[in-house]
Amino acid sequence: MTDYYELAELADQLLGIADEDNEKLSEILQELEPPVREELIDSDFLNAYQVFYYYFRTEPEEIEKDRLMLEPATSVKNGIHINDFDILEIYFSHNKNIPEIIISDGDNELKRFSGKNAYIDAMLYLKEGFDY
Repeated sequence: MTDYYELAELADQLLGIADEDNEKLSEILQELEPPVREELIDSDFLNAYQVFYYYFRTEPEEIEKDRLMLEPATSVKNGIHINDFDILEIYFSHNKNIPEIIISDGDNELKRFSGKNAYIDAMLYLKEGFDY
C-alpha cells in the first residue's frame, strides 16, 4: 500500500502532466504498476469521470459526465447513478477493477454489463429495446 502523501503527490504529478487531457491521463494510468494504479482509481485524488474514461475510453453523455465529475473515484465501488432511460436507472461501478454498467428498475438489477465495452453494450441494449 502506497503512503497517502506519496499517492497524493503522484496524483498531482499525473494530473499536471495530463493537463485536463483525459486520453493522456488514461495512458499514464495504464503505464503505472497495477497496485499503484488501483490505489489511485480507488482514491479521492481522481474523480469518477476520470475513472470512467480510463475504463471505457469514451465520452459519456453530457448529464452522465456532469454527474461523474461531481463524484470522487471512491464512489465508483458503490455504484453511481449516472442516468435514466425511460423507467430504468443506469449505474456505473467497478468490481475487482472490472468496470460495470448496471441497469436497474429502481428496485432490482435487470442487466449487468462488464468489461471495457460495458458502456457501449449497455447503451446498445437500451436503444435496441430492452427486455425485462
